[in-house]
Amino acid sequence: MSWYEGAAYAEFAGKSLPHVPPLAACRSREPDEIDLLNFAPRVTLPVLMLNGRDDFTFPLPSAQRPLFGALGTPSAGKRHVLFNGGHVASFPNDALKEALEWLDRYLGPVALK
Repeated sequence: MSWYEGAAYAEFAGKSLPHVPPLAACRSREPDEIDLLNFAPRVTLPVLMLNGRDDFTFPLPSAQRPLFGALGTPSAGKRHVLFNGGHVASFPNDALKEALEWLDRYLGPVALK
């Protein structure tokens, strides 16, 4: 299993999803050849999307939902969690809890010594 993390798109352009060219952007004015939504169906790995409900950079109705819906991952292997807040995470503890639970689910819990 591969692990891909995306924080701010400007920082991690193209690294949040496999097989995505660096200039791709959800609902962008980019040519079809590099539009993120055209590559999302190729993603079949488990996906955890953590977003702010009021994100003005990637709005819920025009960016988050279309991307999540376009992912090729089966429904059982993808989860979209919305937190109160915008693009800059103001919910680090909640996001960390979700991410750790997700990793435990797919990689197994960490054995403490």
